[in-house]
Amino acid sequence: MTFMASSWIFKVVIAGAGGVGKTAMVNRYCTGKFEEGYKMTIGAAFHTKSETLDTGESIKMQLWDFAGERRFRELLPDYCKGASGAFICFDISDYDTFRQIPEWLKIIRKKAGFIPIILMGMKWDLPNHETDLDMANDYAEKAKCNQCVFCSSKEDININESFQAMAKWLIYYASLDGEK
Repeated sequence: MTFMASSWIFKVVIAGAGGVGKTAMVNRYCTGKFEEGYKMTIGAAFHTKSETLDTGESIKMQLWDFAGERRFRELLPDYCKGASGAFICFDISDYDTFRQIPEWLKIIRKKAGFIPIILMGMKWDLPNHETDLDMANDYAEKAKCNQCVFCSSKEDININESFQAMAKWLIYYASLDGEK
């Protein structure tokens, strides 16, 4: 008898201030590549990636990479509808991007409900950190986010691991919903 692993499809929103590295993170995860040079996302970019977890479960994530510039902010609530999870990204070398997290959280939770959220401290490879891991972890805990990870898309540090963690949170939350 063969065991058929369950297959899941989830919508995941990637939010955060403009220029923090959201697109670089998604590109690193989906293609394994890092592209130098910043290109602003207009509205939202859409990617999908399938993954087989160490649990044997297979998952497909529909990744909605949302533009961080303020002029696109009013579009975000519509993109959040039906989302199963979210990454909120900030640049650890720019404290102002960390200060914007509550605004992103509020929009996501209002439209998507209490979904798994991972805070992503981007650009760990850069010097002059203005946000440290203890402060970010403390905030994540108080804001009831699932975890906080510092990563680098350029150096490929904690990118795949973060998406794997998100996949496991998504399945866990979906399993809880199934038990209600």
